[in-house]
Amino acid sequence: MLLKKYANGDNCQAIDLVKSIKSIAIAKILGRRDRASFASWLFLIGSLMFVFDAILEIFKGITLSAILHFSASIIFTIGSILFMPDPSQN
Repeated sequence: MLLKKYANGDNCQAIDLVKSIKSIAIAKILGRRDRASFASWLFLIGSLMFVFDAILEIFKGITLSAILHFSASIIFTIGSILFMPDPSQN
């Protein structure tokens, strides 16, 4: 295999080879636009998870910290939605 061929002792060539193969594979599978869309969806899902966590925190008891957590997570979710790529643009 390529990895065994380039892994020579203390040499870091094997790690560099794996990183370059990984980045080439990701670039071919996902174009720039698809990567931006994928990253935006990940941010949106993560921000919705923060909202869910803030709601659970409020159910435990309403505190200033819980209200700030909920408000910040809602604002983060709105920001994530606004950064979603426009599907009509090429």
